[in-house]
Amino acid sequence: MNEIAQLVAQKFNLSPEVAQQIVEFVVGQVKGRLPAGVSEHIDGLLAGGTETEGLLDKVKGLFGKA
Repeated sequence: MNEIAQLVAQKFNLSPEVAQQIVEFVVGQVKGRLPAGVSEHIDGLLAGGTETEGLLDKVKGLFGKA
């Protein structure tokens, strides 16, 4: 998530602390609106872990992009 916060800070000319707070807020809002089975993978997706590769493949499959 640090990488995303850095991008937000650069894009909008914000301090890293403010950008981190914004990213954490947005992620919390998104996770709160997703079904439990999906929302629990958000942290792994943001961390770029290997667990997310399977999740990304499943999402791509939903849109016919395998």
